[in-house]
Amino acid sequence: MTYKSPDFLVYAGRFTVQWLDHATAGFRRALGLTLLPALPFLPRRQLQELTRFLAHAEPVMRRILYLMAVELGALPVRERTSSATASDATRAPAKPPKTSRPLFPQPRFRLSEPEERPQAARTPPPKRFRTGPRIRRLDVEPPVDLSEYPAGPDDILPAARHVRRLLALEDVFENMSRYVTAMRRLIGKAKPLLRRALPPAFRRRPLTPAQQQNACDLHAEATRLAYNTS
Repeated sequence: MTYKSPDFLVYAGRFTVQWLDHATAGFRRALGLTLLPALPFLPRRQLQELTRFLAHAEPVMRRILYLMAVELGALPVRERTSSATASDATRAPAKPPKTSRPLFPQPRFRLSEPEERPQAARTPPPKRFRTGPRIRRLDVEPPVDLSEYPAGPDDILPAARHVRRLLALEDVFENMSRYVTAMRRLIGKAKPLLRRALPPAFRRRPLTPAQQQNACDLHAEATRLAYNTS
C-alpha cells in the first residue's frame, strides 16, 4: 500500500520550496557569493539573520524530502556480499586516479537529524566582580577581555560554517531528485531520521502565520510517518 500526501500538504510543500529557493538565492546575492562561494566572516547582524533563516529552512526542507521519499517508497540498502568482500580483501589495493580537487567543493545537505538527548542541567558560570583597575606592566601585552566590550551589530564573526550550510541548502534545489533518492535509501534502514519535537524556529518570527502553519503541518505529518510502528 502506497502513501499519498493530503492535498493541502502538497500545496504547502510546493509553496515552501518555492519560498525557500527564492530566499536562499536572496541570501546568496546579499552576501556576495555569486562569484566566490567562500565567506569566512560576516557582521553580527547578517550572521544572526542567516542563523534564523537556516534554523527554519533546514528542518522544514528535511520534512519535505521525507514526505516525497515516502510517497515513492523506500529503497533497499546497498550491502556488499561476503564473496565480493573476500575477493576485495585478497586483491591488491588499486591506486586511486589523480583528480583535481576543486578549490571550493560543493557542500552536501544533511538528510538526518541528530538524535534527541536529554538536556543536562547546566551549572551557571561563576560570578565575576570587578575590584578595580588592573595592574599593567609596560613590558607585557595586557590580555584582551571581550566581555568588557559591548556586542555591536557590525562586529565581525566567523561564518564559514553557516555559509557552507547555505550552499548545501541551495544544492537541494538544484539536485532535488538525487536527494529524494538518498532519502529513500535512508528510510530503508528503518531508523528515525527526524526529531519528534517541533523545531522552535517553526513558531518564531519573522515567519508569517501561514508559513508557521505550513511548517507545523509538514512536521506533524512527517513525524507521524517516521514514528509509526504499526
